[in-house]
Amino acid sequence: MADGTSGAHSRQERRARIEQAALDLFRSRGFDRVTVEDVCAQAGVAPATFYRHFGTKEEVVFAYTEGFTAALDEALDAAAALPDAARLPSVLTRFAVFLEAQQDQLALRDEIVLGHPRLMQRTMTVQRELEAVLATRLGGLRESAMTDSRALLEGGIGILVLRVAVRAWRSGAEDSLVEATRRALDELHALVAGLDTNGRPAAPGRPGGGSWPPPTR
Repeated sequence: MADGTSGAHSRQERRARIEQAALDLFRSRGFDRVTVEDVCAQAGVAPATFYRHFGTKEEVVFAYTEGFTAALDEALDAAAALPDAARLPSVLTRFAVFLEAQQDQLALRDEIVLGHPRLMQRTMTVQRELEAVLATRLGGLRESAMTDSRALLEGGIGILVLRVAVRAWRSGAEDSLVEATRRALDELHALVAGLDTNGRPAAPGRPGGGSWPPPTR
């Protein structure tokens, strides 16, 4: 048992070493100017070892996806017992705590991805996948037989709120991503409250088209 645990730990360390070596090279030289052989030389491993852990260079850049999906699932699990209208704000703020802890890795990957069309396209695909997880799980918590229109809206809005919050946080407008996420939710609430059920600006003194999402403060 001890040997198995030690072996798994060694594999994890080797994978992490390859990943960090590749990301550092991608940032310093540019993604397209780095070969698998360059990464292997930097990490001190054979090409066969690289391919055992990562199928392509692109897979290294997006190796975070599994961990992000797991963190989103944990946030959804934690919100399961909450009232329906409170779930999305809870999920987003919990997920923001996780994202804030990944600040250095997010910044490193952004340097690699920005300005690279193929990697940017893959980034958008990852965001759509997280949006689908959010929508499917929220619909499931309402015991919907299929992802309903509300869940689809929540999934799309949730990812949009996080994108706005990340932008505000990185610009220095907010000290933390959690606070930036709460502020974005508050602004969304004010926006929705200003619309009637037909999507037109609500008349003065007339309540808007719904109570979702609730204020976060």
